[in-house]
Amino acid sequence: MSFDENTNEELPSLDSHAHLKTTRTSSELVDTGAVLAMTLSLDESTLVVDRNEPYIVWGVGCHPCNLEAQKTFDKDHFYDLVERAAIVGEVGLDTGSRVPIDLQRQNFRKILEIVTEIPRLISIHSYRATELVIKELRQKNINNAIPVLHWWTGTADQTQEAVALGCYFSIHSAVARHSKFRTRVPLERILIESDHGYRDPPSAIPCRIEWVEHLVGQQLKLEIKQVRHLVWRNLGLIIRKTGTCELFPKIFAHVLKKRV
Repeated sequence: MSFDENTNEELPSLDSHAHLKTTRTSSELVDTGAVLAMTLSLDESTLVVDRNEPYIVWGVGCHPCNLEAQKTFDKDHFYDLVERAAIVGEVGLDTGSRVPIDLQRQNFRKILEIVTEIPRLISIHSYRATELVIKELRQKNINNAIPVLHWWTGTADQTQEAVALGCYFSIHSAVARHSKFRTRVPLERILIESDHGYRDPPSAIPCRIEWVEHLVGQQLKLEIKQVRHLVWRNLGLIIRKTGTCELFPKIFAHVLKKRV
């Protein structure tokens, strides 16, 4: 594999999976770099779906470990939110959750049905449930929606099948050194993330992303600038495929359009 992108252009850091408190003001988010901010419930999603920060894109989520969000999940409400949002996340499955797996699976299937009709980047939680997530994606052709496997811990063989199913991989520092990302995942399927938490200061995100860029660059034998250009290009291709560029903030969308 090779990557020959011109790296003269300065780009902000790009975090494909982070969590930001909905009470954060726009002024608190000016130093985050570009962020895909995931929510954990429809209530939380409702609070932020119409916000407009220059480099923050808010997702519509229903986290598999959030019992209340799973119990109160409403398909029609989710559908309405997704129509207004550029991305979906965080959603998925987790066998270690106190939420019954049958309820998780039921809601996840409804979510996959919706993104089949309304294509979106969908950031998927699969911790302790990698095979179950692959099975659901295998059984449901989600067309032009793009599944992004967040903090992926699957085996090399599971990774290879996920690639065949059209998945992208959002790489966290905790898994960046795993050789499967070098040996099984094409360059054009790679994104990077911080999984930044609600209690962490938003301004810390760029530093955390730079560390992941360094680790991924070591694996792929790329310079840090090349990694950054790579993930911007990959996100740009996702957004073009899902037809969601106009749902991104104008500045964010402008940078994406230049990458593809």
